[in-house]
Amino acid sequence: MRVEATLPDSRGLALGQLAEELGLSRSQIVDEALGLFLKAVMEVRRGHRLVTMGAGQATCELSTPTLAALEWTAQAKPLVLSDSAVEKLADLLDRPPAPSARLTEAFRRKR
Repeated sequence: MRVEATLPDSRGLALGQLAEELGLSRSQIVDEALGLFLKAVMEVRRGHRLVTMGAGQATCELSTPTLAALEWTAQAKPLVLSDSAVEKLADLLDRPPAPSARLTEAFRRKR
C-alpha cells in the first residue's frame, strides 16, 4: 500500500539521516515507526505505561499527545451529580455572580 504523509522539515531530515545511518529505506523506517506506535497504543489501552530503562539508571516514561489522550479516556468515569448540584449549576449559569474586586482590578490592569 502506498501512503503519503506531510512531515515537518526537521522530521523529514531526521528520517533521511536515520535511513542512511541504518541502511534502510525511508519506507522501512516509517513501517518500523508505525509498528512501534501500534504496539504503544495496544499497551496503553491495556492500562500499561511505556518506559525505557537502563542498567543502573532511572526510568524514563515515553509518551505522545495521542498516547496521553488514550490514557485519560481509558480512565474516564461518569460524572454523577445530585439534583441539587444540577440546580445550583443551572442557577449559576442563569445568574452568574458579580466579579470580585480582585478580578475587576486585574481586568483594569490588562487594558
